Amino acid sequence: MNIKVSKVVFFILLFLLFQPIVFAENSYAVKDVTLTVFADGVVRVSAAISVNEDEATITLPLLSSQEHVFNVVVFDENTVPLDYEFGEGNITIYSLGASNVLLEYDTDALTRKEAGLWTLTISTPFELKVVFPENSVLMYMNAPPSVISSDGGKLKLTLYPGDWEISYELLYQRTTTHIVTQTVIQTTVQTKTQTTQPVEVMPTSAYYALVVCAIITIAVGLVLIKHRKRFKGLKTEEAEIVRFLKENNGRALEAELREAFPNIPRTTMWRLIKRLEKKGILRVRKVGLQNVVELA
Repeated sequence: MNIKVSKVVFFILLFLLFQPIVFAENSYAVKDVTLTVFADGVVRVSAAISVNEDEATITLPLLSSQEHVFNVVVFDENTVPLDYEFGEGNITIYSLGASNVLLEYDTDALTRKEAGLWTLTISTPFELKVVFPENSVLMYMNAPPSVISSDGGKLKLTLYPGDWEISYELLYQRTTTHIVTQTVIQTTVQTKTQTTQPVEVMPTSAYYALVVCAIITIAVGLVLIKHRKRFKGLKTEEAEIVRFLKENNGRALEAELREAFPNIPRTTMWRLIKRLEKKGILRVRKVGLQNVVELA
């Protein structure tokens, strides 16, 4: 009996020994983290955290180095500012008495721009959402996100914990340009301002589609022009033979041509066919003992 009691006491002590560790691990829970990416590459990190009211502090990992973190704001559920201090790669918030904490800060260390292409690089220990600027087009992702959605017309990705590299391109609108010209005549200074209206930049896909359509139109036009030049100046009998071939799927036996045009002598018919062949309008193939005349 004493042995059983000793075992129970041992397990109770073991539970009490490890209880503070488990409690510390559960002293806060990250409810939502959103990264808002701005057009200039600055990223705003917004984190909503549920905390234990009895805990004096909570320590959260930063998503970038401290020297690149600015505009830090920390509130509790009553929008009361909370004190904080930075550690090595983290931030400690004095949250005693608070049940919810809102942490916001800006950083310029998560993005880089090369040859007009932006890249977001982030290592996250928890799930988060990323909202990209307007007119953003994804160019590369090292892994598929959990969710792809839209937030007020802006691209939004939900990322699971891990390392991420996402490249995107911004399709800007041309901004209003002011050209100021100053002319000094005697003692009078005249300033003229010329303003150009904003011009929407066409999306890349639409631009390429228009280019392809233009190329096809030009190609078709050149073919039609070449086609007309080939058939320009044909004699009546030559034009009738070409028309006959078109109506017969573009080909006929020489014997069929002679039957269709009985008024044209055989030798004249052959010279006419050879003349059209020389112009590149017809071609003649030998099939067995017969000649097949085709439109070129």
